Amino acid sequence: MACHECTGHHPVRLDTYPAGNPRASLVAAHRATEAREEAPGPVHVHYDAITDTFVVIRTNGPSAKTRQP
Repeated sequence: MACHECTGHHPVRLDTYPAGNPRASLVAAHRATEAREEAPGPVHVHYDAITDTFVVIRTNGPSAKTRQP
């Protein structure tokens, strides 16, 4: 299922945390909060099942595919 916050935007990976660490989700959420304070723009956390990591992502504007002329 596609993420509604990433769809139509260019997601930028800020940090990753291995899910094997019981605190990884909490640490990723804390990093997302810090990133929101560093610069405006939506930041959120994904779980990536392929790499078994929590990923902190910022979406920077619409992607080239969805931009309107």
